[in-house]
Amino acid sequence: MTLTFVAHNTPEPALYGAMASILACQRGVGLAHLSVNWNKQRYADACQHVTAEGELVTSGLLWYERFSGKSAGKVWLLDDLLSLHGSKDWVIPLGPSQLESFTKLARAVRDYSVDYQLVEVERGVQGYQLRRGGSVQGGQGIWWRDSFGRFTTGHRTPPALGSRRLRIALIGTYSDQLGSYPATLAALGDAAEALGTAVETVFIPPRAPENVLISTLRDVDGVLMPGGSDMLNVAGQIRAAHYCLQHDLPVLGLCLGMQTMATAVIQKMLGNTQANLAEADPLAPLKTFVPLEQTSGHPQHRLGDDVMKMRDDSQLASLLGGETTVRYNHRFQLNPQFKKNLQSYGLTVSGTDRSGTIADAIEYAAHPFYVGVQGHPELTSAPERPHPLISAFLKAAVEK
Repeated sequence: MTLTFVAHNTPEPALYGAMASILACQRGVGLAHLSVNWNKQRYADACQHVTAEGELVTSGLLWYERFSGKSAGKVWLLDDLLSLHGSKDWVIPLGPSQLESFTKLARAVRDYSVDYQLVEVERGVQGYQLRRGGSVQGGQGIWWRDSFGRFTTGHRTPPALGSRRLRIALIGTYSDQLGSYPATLAALGDAAEALGTAVETVFIPPRAPENVLISTLRDVDGVLMPGGSDMLNVAGQIRAAHYCLQHDLPVLGLCLGMQTMATAVIQKMLGNTQANLAEADPLAPLKTFVPLEQTSGHPQHRLGDDVMKMRDDSQLASLLGGETTVRYNHRFQLNPQFKKNLQSYGLTVSGTDRSGTIADAIEYAAHPFYVGVQGHPELTSAPERPHPLISAFLKAAVEK
């Protein structure tokens, strides 16, 4: 057994495990990750990547799943890994907090009489490469991130000459999408590449002043509302959703994005801007999304792959069929008290869980493309295999 520790001394969670994943895939060995700490004040979505099995892990482990097609798995204790899988070779990524205690890690490995080596990720002008003891490690090559944050060694085929460049607004900061949670931007790139469409991503900080938000939205072809755990972003997402409703601008919402889109419609329906997510405003007089656990039989936290069932006559059913598997990470659901009135108002709950009680998707009939899903389709996107929902969103933006 040999452990190869890959040290990436960067504060950005989105880079954690990327080069380690590349090395593991090239060697044909497994990747195991240990407990690691991140600056959650700076990177709120540092650990929002959810595996198919329902494990919440560092968001940068997305890269292992994209490169290998396998689950990133659980967070290991080093003693458990060594005692249970002592005959296998492993690649183990190390973040800044782990590097601080590497001497302790190395001592534990030696106690098991296991060989280990330490390689470091070096970031140069040309990109990222691996170095050990001052020497560049051959075979892995130089990797860099493309305009969608995806790791690559080669040049991707550009869209056909003369094609119009789409401007897609991503309601989020550049640093959050590149440094904290890279899946949304990567999935957008997968869909753009598959469609042969040139896409320029316009990052709109959700906490930007309303006049900045509106002036930027006037010059885009579609809006992508990402998920996220930072409730300070909710107000800006709701404002963007209202703009999309008013101007028939194609918009796709993912998890929190769906929640803010549904909230905008509820505010419009009621004529009451005080309606809000309970998670964002516990004192809101009208709560649009409430804890799952308030409904009997529902979990406190829904994590991992689950089936979404589509309404037969819905736009979503035409895209995804009668049912599909989606990855989830949420603790709140659309307030059941609004469902009947929303249906009459034109907002359809077009996808549900198996029981039919959790609203997993919404769409607004009076709009060319106003679709939101409670899950995370971006987590199952891959190069040459984009998620059909994100592709459909881009097609709607092309038509717009």
